[in-house]
Amino acid sequence: MHPMTRLTTTLTAIVLLGLCATTRAQDDTGRLKVIATMPTYGALARDIGGDLVDVVVLCRPSQDAHGVTALPSLMAQISGADLLLYTGLDAEMWLDGMLRGSGNARLLPGNAGAIEMSSGMTLKEVPTMLSRAQGDLHAFGNPHLWTDPMNVRSMGARVTDALAAALPAHAAEIQARGQAFHTRMTKAIVDWLTRYKGLKGQKVVVYHQSWVYFLDRFGLVEAGTIEPKPRVTPTVSHLDELVKSMNELGVSVVIREPFSHPDASDFVQKATGCKVVELSTHPGYPEGVDDIVAHFEYNLHTLADALGLDVPPPSDG
Repeated sequence: MHPMTRLTTTLTAIVLLGLCATTRAQDDTGRLKVIATMPTYGALARDIGGDLVDVVVLCRPSQDAHGVTALPSLMAQISGADLLLYTGLDAEMWLDGMLRGSGNARLLPGNAGAIEMSSGMTLKEVPTMLSRAQGDLHAFGNPHLWTDPMNVRSMGARVTDALAAALPAHAAEIQARGQAFHTRMTKAIVDWLTRYKGLKGQKVVVYHQSWVYFLDRFGLVEAGTIEPKPRVTPTVSHLDELVKSMNELGVSVVIREPFSHPDASDFVQKATGCKVVELSTHPGYPEGVDDIVAHFEYNLHTLADALGLDVPPPSDG
């Protein structure tokens, strides 16, 4: 067989495998099978899709979103899926190989089944120059858009449109849930900006540069990073300089992700007497904080408490 003929045959088989697997998923469960790369997207799909969707999330809320391993079990989940919710940009460098390994061509970026959640959003920390000397920089800008509740509200509208288009017979039901989510998030955002106004101007140190959208939304100031550059292990000299700066600025709180090694932040804590708070950028961590509104409330409350702020309880109105 000519090499080009063999290649064409292989690609055709991959496409057919993806289409057949998708049909089986719909026949077996009666629900739309949604793959979400991030827990936030999975929570949105469950909230807006309800019992019309079956959601599989590829990244755990306590896991480094940049370091997901392309396991055969995850590829098998993708092979029968109808819809993919993913960040795009260069947030999920592991995703392309996983999609191609699954054989589900419908979910490849650019196809109708692939919903890019970052589309149309304004990115922060867009680099003017790319160099490995700057650490693991993101070429398009900081992709952690899901840490800003305003962005998550916009993502909810994108998920609503995608689910309504995929399930036209249930479009009215899906749109009603989408509107309910939008209303609930709007009310919560107004409440957070009011109750947590004391966060504005507060200085914090972060472990990884995951929090820029969250900090900017609530007026917090990033006063340093445990990592000297993105995904670069801190040296003793860097930590010594950070400790000196924290003491001079009066920084009393460090934000650490669940997947970050504790040694560096523990060193800073002992040297400065600061508080280290472990916060996830996604719902689902700690266990039981699965709802998106509850997730933001948990992070805000935990941070405000560590900073010694007196915050009134959530509004019932």
